[in-house]
Amino acid sequence: MPKLTIDGKSIEVAKGTTVLEAAAKLGVYIPRYCYHPSLSISGNCRMCLVEVEKAPKLLTACSTEAAEGMVVRTDSEKVKAARRDVLEYLLINHPLDCPICDQAGECGLQDYYMEYSLKKSRFAAADKVTRQKRRALGPHLVLDNERCILCTRCVRFCSEVTKTSELEVMERADHSFIDLKEGKALDNDYSMNIADLCPVGAWTSRDFRFKQRVWFLKKTPTVCLGCATGCLAEAQHNENVIYRVMPRPNAETNTWLCDRGRLAYKAVTAGDRLAKGFIKNGLIDLEPALREAATRIDEAKGAVAVLGSPWLSIEDNAALAALAIEAVKTENFCFDFPAEQGIKDGILINKDAAPNTAGVKLVKAARGGISLEELSRRLLAGQIKVVITEARAAGFIKEALKAAAPRLITFATNRGEIPQGAYATLPYASYFETPGTFVNYQGLKRRTEPAVTPPEGVKPLWGLVNKLAAYSGDSLHLNSSEDALKGVKL
Repeated sequence: MPKLTIDGKSIEVAKGTTVLEAAAKLGVYIPRYCYHPSLSISGNCRMCLVEVEKAPKLLTACSTEAAEGMVVRTDSEKVKAARRDVLEYLLINHPLDCPICDQAGECGLQDYYMEYSLKKSRFAAADKVTRQKRRALGPHLVLDNERCILCTRCVRFCSEVTKTSELEVMERADHSFIDLKEGKALDNDYSMNIADLCPVGAWTSRDFRFKQRVWFLKKTPTVCLGCATGCLAEAQHNENVIYRVMPRPNAETNTWLCDRGRLAYKAVTAGDRLAKGFIKNGLIDLEPALREAATRIDEAKGAVAVLGSPWLSIEDNAALAALAIEAVKTENFCFDFPAEQGIKDGILINKDAAPNTAGVKLVKAARGGISLEELSRRLLAGQIKVVITEARAAGFIKEALKAAAPRLITFATNRGEIPQGAYATLPYASYFETPGTFVNYQGLKRRTEPAVTPPEGVKPLWGLVNKLAAYSGDSLHLNSSEDALKGVKL
Protein backbone atom coordinates (compact mmCIF):
# COMPACT_ATOMS: atom_id res chain seq x y z
CA MET A 1 0.00 0.00 0.00
CA PRO A 2 1.70 3.21 -1.14
CA LYS A 3 2.09 6.07 1.28
CA LEU A 4 2.04 9.61 -0.10
CA THR A 5 1.83 13.19 1.09
CA ILE A 6 -0.79 15.66 -0.15
CA ASP A 7 -0.54 19.30 0.93
CA GLY A 8 1.61 18.26 3.89
CA LYS A 9 -0.75 15.48 5.05
CA SER A 10 0.34 11.84 4.83
CA ILE A 11 -1.96 8.98 3.88
CA GLU A 12 -1.62 5.31 3.03
CA VAL A 13 -3.96 4.03 0.30
CA ALA A 14 -4.64 0.84 -1.60
CA LYS A 15 -2.64 0.17 -4.75
CA GLY A 16 -4.43 1.61 -7.78
CA THR A 17 -5.95 4.54 -5.88
CA THR A 18 -5.68 7.79 -7.83
CA VAL A 19 -4.33 11.03 -6.40
CA LEU A 20 -7.82 12.55 -6.66
CA GLU A 21 -9.31 9.69 -4.61
CA ALA A 22 -6.49 9.85 -2.06
CA ALA A 23 -7.00 13.60 -1.65
CA ALA A 24 -10.72 13.04 -1.07
CA LYS A 25 -9.92 10.64 1.77
CA LEU A 26 -7.92 13.45 3.39
CA GLY A 27 -10.74 15.94 2.88
CA VAL A 28 -8.82 17.82 0.19
CA TYR A 29 -11.12 18.75 -2.68
CA ILE A 30 -9.66 18.80 -6.18
CA PRO A 31 -11.93 20.45 -8.80
CA ARG A 32 -12.99 18.32 -11.76
CA TYR A 33 -15.36 18.28 -14.74
CA CYS A 34 -14.82 15.09 -16.73
CA TYR A 35 -14.21 12.82 -13.73
CA HIS A 36 -17.13 10.82 -12.32
CA PRO A 37 -16.64 7.93 -9.86
CA SER A 38 -18.99 5.65 -11.81
CA LEU A 39 -17.52 6.33 -15.26
CA SER A 40 -14.19 5.55 -16.89
CA ILE A 41 -11.41 8.10 -16.53
CA SER A 42 -11.07 10.49 -19.46
CA GLY A 43 -8.67 13.14 -18.17
CA ASN A 44 -9.64 15.62 -20.86
CA CYS A 45 -10.88 18.65 -18.90
CA ARG A 46 -7.50 19.31 -17.17
CA MET A 47 -9.27 20.98 -14.22
CA CYS A 48 -7.77 18.51 -11.71
CA LEU A 49 -4.11 19.32 -12.49
CA VAL A 50 -1.79 19.01 -9.48
CA GLU A 51 1.92 19.47 -8.87
CA VAL A 52 3.84 16.29 -8.11
CA GLU A 53 7.39 16.59 -6.78
CA LYS A 54 10.03 15.60 -9.39
CA ALA A 55 7.43 15.39 -12.18
CA PRO A 56 8.42 17.55 -15.19
CA LYS A 57 4.90 19.00 -15.55
CA LEU A 58 1.54 19.18 -13.81
CA LEU A 59 -0.38 15.90 -13.76
CA THR A 60 -4.10 15.10 -13.85
CA ALA A 61 -5.11 13.88 -10.39
CA CYS A 62 -7.97 11.78 -11.78
CA SER A 63 -5.70 9.54 -13.85
CA THR A 64 -2.44 9.55 -11.85
CA GLU A 65 -2.07 6.60 -9.48
CA ALA A 66 -0.71 7.20 -5.99
CA ALA A 67 2.88 5.96 -5.62
CA GLU A 68 5.13 5.33 -2.65
CA GLY A 69 6.80 8.53 -1.44
CA MET A 70 4.83 10.76 -3.80
CA VAL A 71 4.59 14.38 -2.67
CA VAL A 72 1.60 16.27 -4.12
CA ARG A 73 0.63 19.93 -4.00
CA THR A 74 -2.92 20.92 -4.89
CA ASP A 75 -2.67 24.55 -3.83
CA SER A 76 0.64 25.80 -5.22
CA GLU A 77 0.82 28.95 -7.34
CA LYS A 78 1.61 26.82 -10.37
CA VAL A 79 -1.60 24.79 -9.84
CA LYS A 80 -3.69 27.90 -9.22
CA ALA A 81 -2.42 29.50 -12.43
CA ALA A 82 -3.22 26.34 -14.38
CA ARG A 83 -6.78 26.29 -13.03
CA ARG A 84 -7.29 29.92 -14.06
CA ASP A 85 -5.97 29.15 -17.55
CA VAL A 86 -8.20 26.06 -17.90
CA LEU A 87 -11.25 28.04 -16.83
CA GLU A 88 -10.43 30.85 -19.23
CA TYR A 89 -10.09 28.32 -22.03
CA LEU A 90 -13.42 26.65 -21.19
CA LEU A 91 -15.19 30.01 -20.96
CA ILE A 92 -13.78 31.49 -24.18
CA ASN A 93 -16.74 30.39 -26.29
CA HIS A 94 -19.25 29.83 -23.52
CA PRO A 95 -22.46 31.86 -24.05
CA LEU A 96 -23.42 34.60 -21.61
CA ASP A 97 -26.83 33.15 -20.80
CA CYS A 98 -26.43 32.27 -17.11
CA PRO A 99 -29.58 34.27 -16.16
CA ILE A 100 -31.78 31.97 -18.28
CA CYS A 101 -29.83 28.73 -17.85
CA ASP A 102 -31.47 25.95 -15.83
CA GLN A 103 -28.08 24.93 -14.47
CA ALA A 104 -27.65 28.25 -12.65
CA GLY A 105 -27.20 27.54 -8.97
CA GLU A 106 -25.63 24.12 -9.51
CA CYS A 107 -23.23 24.89 -12.35
CA GLY A 108 -19.61 23.77 -12.18
CA LEU A 109 -18.45 26.64 -14.37
CA GLN A 110 -20.09 29.25 -12.13
CA ASP A 111 -18.81 27.67 -8.93
CA TYR A 112 -15.26 27.12 -10.13
CA TYR A 113 -15.01 30.57 -11.70
CA MET A 114 -15.89 32.14 -8.35
CA GLU A 115 -13.60 29.81 -6.41
CA TYR A 116 -10.56 29.52 -8.62
CA SER A 117 -10.55 32.24 -11.28
CA LEU A 118 -12.33 35.63 -11.07
CA LYS A 119 -10.27 36.46 -14.15
CA LYS A 120 -11.76 38.79 -16.75
CA SER A 121 -12.09 37.28 -20.21
CA ARG A 122 -9.64 38.55 -22.85
CA PHE A 123 -11.98 37.34 -25.57
CA ALA A 124 -14.53 39.74 -27.06
CA ALA A 125 -18.13 38.50 -26.85
CA ALA A 126 -18.55 39.21 -30.57
CA ASP A 127 -15.75 36.75 -31.38
CA LYS A 128 -17.32 33.79 -29.57
CA VAL A 129 -18.05 30.70 -31.65
CA THR A 130 -21.79 30.12 -31.81
CA ARG A 131 -23.34 26.67 -32.00
CA GLN A 132 -26.77 25.11 -32.23
CA LYS A 133 -29.00 25.82 -29.23
CA ARG A 134 -32.13 24.31 -27.66
CA ARG A 135 -32.16 21.03 -29.56
CA ALA A 136 -34.71 18.50 -28.30
CA LEU A 137 -32.90 15.15 -28.33
CA GLY A 138 -35.18 12.33 -27.29
CA PRO A 139 -38.32 12.60 -25.16
CA HIS A 140 -36.66 13.96 -22.03
CA LEU A 141 -33.61 16.09 -22.89
CA VAL A 142 -32.60 19.36 -24.52
CA LEU A 143 -29.03 19.90 -25.78
CA ASP A 144 -27.39 23.30 -26.01
CA ASN A 145 -24.12 22.68 -27.86
CA GLU A 146 -22.97 26.22 -27.25
CA ARG A 147 -22.68 25.57 -23.50
CA CYS A 148 -20.92 22.22 -23.83
CA ILE A 149 -17.35 21.95 -22.46
CA LEU A 150 -16.80 18.48 -24.01
CA CYS A 151 -16.23 16.69 -20.71
CA THR A 152 -17.72 13.60 -22.48
CA ARG A 153 -19.56 12.36 -19.38
CA CYS A 154 -22.71 11.94 -21.47
CA VAL A 155 -20.86 9.97 -24.15
CA ARG A 156 -19.28 7.65 -21.58
CA PHE A 157 -22.59 7.16 -19.75
CA CYS A 158 -24.33 5.95 -22.92
CA SER A 159 -21.37 3.79 -23.84
CA GLU A 160 -20.54 2.27 -20.45
CA VAL A 161 -23.74 2.30 -18.37
CA THR A 162 -26.68 1.89 -20.73
CA LYS A 163 -24.43 0.40 -23.46
CA THR A 164 -26.66 2.03 -26.07
CA SER A 165 -23.91 4.33 -27.42
CA GLU A 166 -26.17 7.00 -28.91
CA LEU A 167 -23.70 9.88 -28.50
CA GLU A 168 -20.25 10.71 -29.79
CA VAL A 169 -17.89 13.64 -30.27
CA MET A 170 -18.07 14.96 -33.82
CA GLU A 171 -15.33 16.88 -35.68
CA ARG A 172 -11.96 17.85 -34.16
CA ALA A 173 -10.22 20.60 -32.19
CA ASP A 174 -12.33 23.73 -31.56
CA HIS A 175 -14.90 22.46 -34.08
CA SER A 176 -15.75 19.49 -31.81
CA PHE A 177 -19.30 19.02 -30.55
CA ILE A 178 -21.50 16.32 -29.04
CA ASP A 179 -24.19 14.83 -31.27
CA LEU A 180 -26.29 11.74 -31.91
CA LYS A 181 -24.79 8.96 -33.98
CA GLU A 182 -26.50 8.49 -37.30
CA GLY A 183 -29.68 6.45 -36.98
CA LYS A 184 -29.75 6.70 -33.18
CA ALA A 185 -32.33 8.25 -30.84
CA LEU A 186 -31.66 9.28 -27.25
CA ASP A 187 -34.55 7.37 -25.72
CA ASN A 188 -32.96 4.79 -23.44
CA ASP A 189 -34.56 4.10 -20.03
CA TYR A 190 -31.95 6.17 -18.17
CA SER A 191 -31.52 9.20 -20.44
CA MET A 192 -32.47 11.79 -17.78
CA ASN A 193 -29.33 10.90 -15.81
CA ILE A 194 -27.40 12.75 -18.52
CA ALA A 195 -28.84 16.06 -17.29
CA ASP A 196 -27.51 15.23 -13.80
CA LEU A 197 -24.11 14.24 -15.14
CA CYS A 198 -23.63 17.40 -17.18
CA PRO A 199 -21.53 19.80 -15.06
CA VAL A 200 -22.74 22.83 -17.01
CA GLY A 201 -26.04 23.64 -18.72
CA ALA A 202 -25.50 21.81 -22.00
CA TRP A 203 -27.95 19.01 -21.17
CA THR A 204 -31.17 20.02 -19.43
CA SER A 205 -34.34 18.14 -18.57
CA ARG A 206 -37.38 18.94 -20.69
CA ASP A 207 -39.57 18.11 -17.71
CA PHE A 208 -37.80 20.47 -15.27
CA ARG A 209 -36.74 23.16 -17.76
CA PHE A 210 -37.77 26.69 -16.67
CA LYS A 211 -40.00 25.35 -13.86
CA GLN A 212 -38.05 26.46 -10.79
CA ARG A 213 -34.72 27.92 -9.71
CA VAL A 214 -32.74 25.26 -7.87
CA TRP A 215 -31.91 27.48 -4.88
CA PHE A 216 -35.61 27.60 -3.98
CA LEU A 217 -35.95 23.81 -3.86
CA LYS A 218 -36.23 21.88 -0.60
CA LYS A 219 -35.00 18.29 -0.56
CA THR A 220 -36.78 15.34 1.06
CA PRO A 221 -35.39 11.79 1.06
CA THR A 222 -37.72 9.23 -0.47
CA VAL A 223 -37.73 5.91 -2.31
CA CYS A 224 -38.50 5.10 -5.93
CA LEU A 225 -41.53 2.81 -5.88
CA GLY A 226 -41.43 1.92 -9.58
CA CYS A 227 -40.21 -1.63 -8.96
CA ALA A 228 -38.70 -3.97 -6.37
CA THR A 229 -35.20 -2.47 -6.68
CA GLY A 230 -36.18 0.30 -4.25
CA CYS A 231 -33.71 2.96 -5.40
CA LEU A 232 -33.02 5.73 -2.95
CA ALA A 233 -34.22 9.06 -4.31
CA GLU A 234 -34.77 12.67 -3.33
CA ALA A 235 -37.94 14.66 -3.97
CA GLN A 236 -37.12 18.32 -4.65
CA HIS A 237 -40.03 20.64 -4.02
CA ASN A 238 -41.12 24.18 -3.24
CA GLU A 239 -44.41 25.60 -1.92
CA ASN A 240 -46.05 22.17 -1.77
CA VAL A 241 -45.19 21.31 -5.39
CA ILE A 242 -42.71 18.58 -6.41
CA TYR A 243 -40.59 19.72 -9.36
CA ARG A 244 -38.21 16.82 -9.83
CA VAL A 245 -36.96 13.56 -8.34
CA MET A 246 -33.21 12.90 -8.23
CA PRO A 247 -31.18 9.81 -7.28
CA ARG A 248 -29.49 9.48 -3.89
CA PRO A 249 -26.37 7.51 -4.88
CA ASN A 250 -25.54 4.67 -2.52
CA ALA A 251 -23.46 1.50 -2.61
CA GLU A 252 -26.38 -0.85 -1.88
CA THR A 253 -28.72 -0.15 -4.80
CA ASN A 254 -28.28 2.81 -7.10
CA THR A 255 -26.01 5.49 -8.48
CA TRP A 256 -28.58 6.36 -11.13
CA LEU A 257 -32.37 6.49 -11.41
CA CYS A 258 -34.47 5.29 -14.34
CA ASP A 259 -36.62 7.79 -16.24
CA ARG A 260 -39.84 6.10 -15.15
CA GLY A 261 -38.87 6.44 -11.51
CA ARG A 262 -37.98 10.11 -11.94
CA LEU A 263 -41.38 10.93 -13.42
CA ALA A 264 -43.49 8.96 -10.92
CA TYR A 265 -44.07 12.16 -8.93
CA LYS A 266 -46.36 13.46 -11.68
CA ALA A 267 -49.17 11.23 -10.41
CA VAL A 268 -49.37 13.49 -7.34
CA THR A 269 -50.71 16.43 -9.35
CA ALA A 270 -52.16 14.54 -12.33
CA GLY A 271 -55.56 15.58 -13.63
CA ASP A 272 -57.06 12.25 -12.56
CA ARG A 273 -55.85 12.55 -8.96
CA LEU A 274 -58.59 11.48 -6.58
CA ALA A 275 -59.55 13.83 -3.75
CA LYS A 276 -63.06 12.41 -3.26
CA GLY A 277 -64.60 8.98 -3.10
CA PHE A 278 -65.79 7.27 -6.25
CA ILE A 279 -69.00 5.23 -6.02
CA LYS A 280 -69.79 3.29 -9.18
CA ASN A 281 -69.17 6.02 -11.77
CA GLY A 282 -69.68 9.16 -9.71
CA LEU A 283 -67.60 11.30 -7.35
CA ILE A 284 -68.81 11.67 -3.78
CA ASP A 285 -67.38 13.32 -0.66
CA LEU A 286 -65.07 11.08 1.32
CA GLU A 287 -67.18 10.67 4.48
CA PRO A 288 -70.35 9.55 2.64
CA ALA A 289 -68.15 7.24 0.52
CA LEU A 290 -66.70 5.67 3.66
CA ARG A 291 -70.17 5.20 5.14
CA GLU A 292 -71.42 3.60 1.94
CA ALA A 293 -68.44 1.23 1.82
CA ALA A 294 -68.90 0.33 5.50
CA THR A 295 -72.60 -0.39 4.92
CA ARG A 296 -71.81 -2.86 2.12
CA ILE A 297 -69.17 -4.54 4.28
CA ASP A 298 -71.65 -4.91 7.15
CA GLU A 299 -74.28 -6.34 4.80
CA ALA A 300 -71.91 -9.08 3.66
CA LYS A 301 -71.19 -10.17 7.25
CA GLY A 302 -68.59 -12.98 7.09
CA ALA A 303 -68.50 -13.07 3.29
CA VAL A 304 -65.86 -10.31 3.08
CA ALA A 305 -62.30 -10.71 1.79
CA VAL A 306 -59.33 -8.40 2.31
CA LEU A 307 -56.43 -8.50 -0.14
CA GLY A 308 -53.19 -6.71 0.71
CA SER A 309 -50.96 -5.13 -1.93
CA PRO A 310 -47.23 -5.18 -2.80
CA TRP A 311 -47.69 -1.55 -3.92
CA LEU A 312 -48.57 -0.47 -0.38
CA SER A 313 -46.25 0.19 2.55
CA ILE A 314 -45.87 -2.31 5.39
CA GLU A 315 -47.89 0.07 7.59
CA ASP A 316 -50.84 0.14 5.19
CA ASN A 317 -50.78 -3.63 4.64
CA ALA A 318 -50.67 -4.15 8.40
CA ALA A 319 -53.69 -1.85 8.75
CA LEU A 320 -55.58 -3.95 6.17
CA ALA A 321 -54.67 -7.08 8.14
CA ALA A 322 -56.04 -5.46 11.30
CA LEU A 323 -59.23 -4.56 9.43
CA ALA A 324 -59.72 -8.18 8.33
CA ILE A 325 -58.91 -9.82 11.66
CA GLU A 326 -60.13 -7.36 14.27
CA ALA A 327 -62.94 -5.40 12.59
CA VAL A 328 -64.44 -7.50 9.79
CA LYS A 329 -63.49 -10.71 11.62
CA THR A 330 -62.98 -12.72 8.46
CA GLU A 331 -60.62 -15.55 7.59
CA ASN A 332 -60.66 -14.48 3.95
CA PHE A 333 -57.54 -12.31 3.89
CA CYS A 334 -54.47 -12.67 1.72
CA PHE A 335 -50.94 -11.21 1.84
CA ASP A 336 -49.36 -13.72 -0.50
CA PHE A 337 -47.73 -12.34 -3.66
CA PRO A 338 -45.14 -14.64 -5.23
CA ALA A 339 -43.05 -12.82 -7.82
CA GLU A 340 -39.83 -13.35 -9.72
CA GLN A 341 -37.33 -10.75 -8.58
CA GLY A 342 -33.96 -9.63 -9.90
CA ILE A 343 -32.51 -6.94 -12.15
CA LYS A 344 -33.78 -7.57 -15.68
CA ASP A 345 -31.79 -4.96 -17.63
CA GLY A 346 -28.44 -5.28 -15.89
CA ILE A 347 -28.73 -1.78 -14.40
CA LEU A 348 -31.70 -1.06 -12.10
CA ILE A 349 -35.09 -2.08 -13.48
CA ASN A 350 -36.48 -5.12 -11.65
CA LYS A 351 -38.44 -8.07 -12.97
CA ASP A 352 -40.93 -7.40 -10.17
CA ALA A 353 -42.84 -4.19 -10.93
CA ALA A 354 -44.21 -3.97 -7.36
CA PRO A 355 -42.00 -2.19 -4.79
CA ASN A 356 -42.93 -4.10 -1.61
CA THR A 357 -43.38 -7.80 -2.36
CA ALA A 358 -40.70 -8.57 0.23
CA GLY A 359 -42.27 -6.20 2.78
CA VAL A 360 -45.73 -7.80 2.51
CA LYS A 361 -44.15 -11.11 3.51
CA LEU A 362 -43.50 -9.60 6.95
CA VAL A 363 -47.21 -8.89 7.35
CA LYS A 364 -48.04 -12.41 6.20
CA ALA A 365 -45.54 -13.84 8.70
CA ALA A 366 -47.13 -11.85 11.54
CA ARG A 367 -50.80 -12.20 10.57
CA GLY A 368 -51.07 -15.33 8.41
CA GLY A 369 -53.78 -15.57 5.77
CA ILE A 370 -54.66 -17.62 2.72
CA SER A 371 -52.98 -17.88 -0.68
CA LEU A 372 -54.05 -16.06 -3.83
CA GLU A 373 -55.16 -19.38 -5.30
CA GLU A 374 -57.37 -20.11 -2.29
CA LEU A 375 -58.83 -16.61 -2.38
CA SER A 376 -59.71 -17.05 -6.05
CA ARG A 377 -61.24 -20.47 -5.32
CA ARG A 378 -63.46 -19.02 -2.57
CA LEU A 379 -64.52 -16.20 -4.87
CA LEU A 380 -65.50 -18.62 -7.63
CA ALA A 381 -67.34 -20.77 -5.09
CA GLY A 382 -69.54 -17.82 -4.17
CA GLN A 383 -68.25 -17.64 -0.59
CA ILE A 384 -67.19 -13.98 -0.89
CA LYS A 385 -69.56 -11.09 -1.56
CA VAL A 386 -67.26 -8.10 -0.89
CA VAL A 387 -63.53 -7.70 -1.67
CA ILE A 388 -61.47 -4.88 -0.15
CA THR A 389 -58.08 -4.17 -1.72
CA GLU A 390 -55.73 -1.60 -3.27
CA ALA A 391 -56.67 -0.89 -6.89
CA ARG A 392 -53.61 -2.38 -8.61
CA ALA A 393 -53.63 -5.50 -6.44
CA ALA A 394 -57.07 -6.37 -7.81
CA GLY A 395 -55.23 -7.40 -10.97
CA PHE A 396 -53.90 -10.51 -9.17
CA ILE A 397 -57.44 -11.95 -8.99
CA LYS A 398 -58.83 -10.26 -12.08
CA GLU A 399 -60.37 -13.37 -13.65
CA ALA A 400 -61.99 -14.52 -10.40
CA LEU A 401 -63.43 -11.05 -9.82
CA LYS A 402 -64.85 -10.98 -13.33
CA ALA A 403 -66.46 -14.41 -12.95
CA ALA A 404 -67.78 -14.04 -9.37
CA ALA A 405 -68.69 -10.33 -9.61
CA PRO A 406 -68.48 -9.45 -5.88
CA ARG A 407 -68.73 -5.85 -4.71
CA LEU A 408 -65.20 -4.51 -5.10
CA ILE A 409 -64.06 -1.77 -2.70
CA THR A 410 -60.68 -0.36 -3.66
CA PHE A 411 -58.14 2.24 -2.48
CA ALA A 412 -56.48 4.38 -5.17
CA THR A 413 -54.57 7.64 -5.61
CA ASN A 414 -55.59 8.22 -9.24
CA ARG A 415 -58.70 7.46 -11.25
CA GLY A 416 -56.66 5.65 -13.90
CA GLU A 417 -55.81 2.92 -11.35
CA ILE A 418 -59.45 2.01 -10.64
CA PRO A 419 -60.21 -1.50 -11.95
CA GLN A 420 -63.22 -2.04 -14.15
CA GLY A 421 -66.30 -2.97 -12.18
CA ALA A 422 -65.19 -1.43 -8.87
CA TYR A 423 -68.20 -0.54 -6.70
CA ALA A 424 -66.45 2.00 -4.46
CA THR A 425 -63.01 3.63 -4.53
CA LEU A 426 -61.51 5.56 -1.62
CA PRO A 427 -58.64 8.04 -2.19
CA TYR A 428 -55.48 7.77 -0.09
CA ALA A 429 -52.32 9.85 0.28
CA SER A 430 -49.39 8.93 -1.96
CA TYR A 431 -45.97 8.10 -0.56
CA PHE A 432 -44.74 11.55 -1.52
CA GLU A 433 -47.30 12.76 1.06
CA THR A 434 -47.08 10.25 3.90
CA PRO A 435 -44.35 8.13 5.51
CA GLY A 436 -44.11 4.45 4.68
CA THR A 437 -41.76 1.48 5.02
CA PHE A 438 -40.80 -0.74 2.09
CA VAL A 439 -38.43 -3.69 1.73
CA ASN A 440 -36.65 -4.12 -1.59
CA TYR A 441 -35.72 -7.34 -3.36
CA GLN A 442 -32.42 -7.51 -1.47
CA GLY A 443 -34.20 -7.34 1.89
CA LEU A 444 -33.11 -3.75 2.52
CA LYS A 445 -35.56 -1.58 4.47
CA ARG A 446 -36.46 1.67 2.71
CA ARG A 447 -38.41 4.62 4.13
CA THR A 448 -40.42 7.31 2.37
CA GLU A 449 -40.90 10.70 3.98
CA PRO A 450 -43.61 13.26 3.13
CA ALA A 451 -42.36 15.99 0.79
CA VAL A 452 -45.74 17.66 0.21
CA THR A 453 -49.18 17.55 1.80
CA PRO A 454 -52.07 15.60 0.23
CA PRO A 455 -55.22 17.25 -1.16
CA GLU A 456 -57.58 18.51 1.52
CA GLY A 457 -59.37 15.66 3.25
CA VAL A 458 -57.21 12.90 1.76
CA LYS A 459 -55.70 10.63 4.43
CA PRO A 460 -53.05 7.91 4.58
CA LEU A 461 -54.50 4.50 3.76
CA TRP A 462 -54.16 3.30 7.36
CA GLY A 463 -56.27 6.33 8.38
CA LEU A 464 -58.99 5.34 5.91
CA VAL A 465 -58.94 1.79 7.27
CA ASN A 466 -59.33 3.17 10.79
CA LYS A 467 -62.38 5.21 9.70
CA LEU A 468 -63.86 2.32 7.76
CA ALA A 469 -63.68 0.14 10.87
CA ALA A 470 -65.21 2.91 12.98
CA TYR A 471 -68.20 3.21 10.64
CA SER A 472 -68.68 -0.54 11.09
CA GLY A 473 -68.74 -0.10 14.86
CA ASP A 474 -65.21 -1.27 15.67
CA SER A 475 -62.19 0.72 16.83
CA LEU A 476 -58.73 -0.26 15.59
CA HIS A 477 -57.05 2.63 17.48
CA LEU A 478 -54.85 3.49 14.48
CA ASN A 479 -53.79 7.02 15.32
CA SER A 480 -50.43 6.85 13.56
CA SER A 481 -48.53 4.68 11.10
CA GLU A 482 -46.60 3.26 14.06
CA ASP A 483 -49.88 2.01 15.57
CA ALA A 484 -50.53 0.02 12.40
CA LEU A 485 -47.17 -1.73 12.72
CA LYS A 486 -47.93 -3.28 16.13
CA GLY A 487 -47.28 -7.00 15.95
CA VAL A 488 -45.28 -6.79 12.71
CA LYS A 489 -41.56 -7.36 13.11
CA LEU A 490 -39.44 -5.20 10.80
